[in-house]
Amino acid sequence: MKPLVRCLLPLSLLMALPAHANLTVHPMRTSVDAKKGAQIRIYSQSTQPQYVQASIKRIVDPAGADEQEVEVEPNEAAIAITPGKFALAGGGNRLIRVIPLQPVEKETAYRVYFEGVRSPERADPAGDGESAQANVGVSLVWGALVNVLPAQSTMDVQVEENQLRNTGTVRVGITSIADCDGARCTAHDVSRSLYPGNTLQLPFPVQPGHTLQLRYRLTRDGYREHVHNVAL
Repeated sequence: MKPLVRCLLPLSLLMALPAHANLTVHPMRTSVDAKKGAQIRIYSQSTQPQYVQASIKRIVDPAGADEQEVEVEPNEAAIAITPGKFALAGGGNRLIRVIPLQPVEKETAYRVYFEGVRSPERADPAGDGESAQANVGVSLVWGALVNVLPAQSTMDVQVEENQLRNTGTVRVGITSIADCDGARCTAHDVSRSLYPGNTLQLPFPVQPGHTLQLRYRLTRDGYREHVHNVAL
């Protein structure tokens, strides 16, 4: 996943200031459930000490046409991160813990952002233009995806007209959809996450008497692939 770039200068000045990724995040995707948290490690790519601030946003309609990120109050979020603000030594690293706070009924997606910020102890002297300009540039913000899993994980899909709907409680990471007439199957490669309640347009018209063969992955199983057949 590429870092998000926040422009803090006019375009004419940005062209003269190359952006440097002064920290990296691993992993860029993880998951938690009601009993188990997760860990994210932040690595410094700079020789100078840095101050990093973390923030959380909830993803609405993840992987859908209306996907957007919204601010979430700490008491309403399903997860917490600690520490939320920390110093990072030059060339060092820091372990960040993602802690489950509230149970969810369906798999929910959050984005945890990490951004370098100015030290609270530092302040530019008034009128010191050179010092002020040195602290203005391009800020690279890294966003790690965190999926929160429900206690009761159910994978279930249904075909409605020419759409596939996720009627279960977990995300289905679809890799292939095949239209099968008996033993003869025509597969269509698909790379799409289908979250609970969302729909996906099928890549072929539904034929009565045929079978839909779905190849997919689940968040809790990593890259392990599953196969599920749906009678049409």
